[in-house]
Amino acid sequence: MQKVDKHISELLNEHDCVIVPELGGFVANYAPAKIHPVQHTFTPPSKNIVFNKNLKNNDGLLANQIVIEEATSYPEALKYISHFVDNTNARLKKGEKVKIDEVGTLFLDVERNIQFEPDTNKNHLLDAFGLSRFESPSIKRDNISTRIEKGFKDRDAIPAERKKINVKRYVALAIAMPLIFGLIWIPLKTDLLKSINYSDLNPFNKKEIVLPKVTPVTPDTSARMNIELPKEAASDDTTAMADARPVTEVLIEPVKADTTRVIVAAPLNPQYKFHLVAGCFQIEENAEKFVATLQQQNINASIIGQNNKGLFVVSCGDYATRREANDELSNLRKLQPNAWLYRN
Repeated sequence: MQKVDKHISELLNEHDCVIVPELGGFVANYAPAKIHPVQHTFTPPSKNIVFNKNLKNNDGLLANQIVIEEATSYPEALKYISHFVDNTNARLKKGEKVKIDEVGTLFLDVERNIQFEPDTNKNHLLDAFGLSRFESPSIKRDNISTRIEKGFKDRDAIPAERKKINVKRYVALAIAMPLIFGLIWIPLKTDLLKSINYSDLNPFNKKEIVLPKVTPVTPDTSARMNIELPKEAASDDTTAMADARPVTEVLIEPVKADTTRVIVAAPLNPQYKFHLVAGCFQIEENAEKFVATLQQQNINASIIGQNNKGLFVVSCGDYATRREANDELSNLRKLQPNAWLYRN
């Protein structure tokens, strides 16, 4: 069987209180993000774990977890918990500190009361997955007196310069004036402007397209469409019949299919309740890029949907029992150290 402290740690990820019968209860309270004003450290939101020695009544949560994970009976699970409690109390009476993995440490104070020191390296808040504590150096700013001194610093006077007359500019202007006058006067005195159709200058004007006359062809059954152009008014004269526009053959090119690769979220199998999650993303495109990166590392990754926060979950394996998932989790963490176990 696995250790009882492992079951306690896993239950704290999903529950706010885990009671160990005849020992006490571990209570998880939400702690918001913090900024230390002196050390300049930023701590993400987490669950603050405390120990209450008065919560000793068995609520069945821990025993039921052992029954499911260890595939044993309920009475055997109670015996396993009782053995763990007796061993813990014996070690505490000897003055030893009992460490519960990823939860904290139990010990007796001078008055022989049980005290608890939580483990700060483990964050049991699933909403803060991937967030870690970091330190940012303080920003050094000048005081107000230094800034005022810089603002009123004496500056050297800029000497006034005489404006120089640009002779070349006036020469070029004198040469260009006759040319401009000629370009304006010639169209006005001639019929050049009369031959211009001003409607052609309007970009919104609809222009009639005159199609050329072509020789009639026999339509085939391939990817073509026969379009009959409107005919002019027919008359009894054979010359007017000769001017009738024939049927024109227009080819329609086939449309090429889009072969862009799309990553589709894998459907969940109801019997697989445990998943090895490598990351959660708010944007689906980022999740698809991460899946492609994992697949290049020969990791069978896929998007299994969205969690209750609306984040797209990238899974690297789906299992029916927690034991199978834990066996593969250690291997996955060699390539993805931040991978964790997620339960539907």
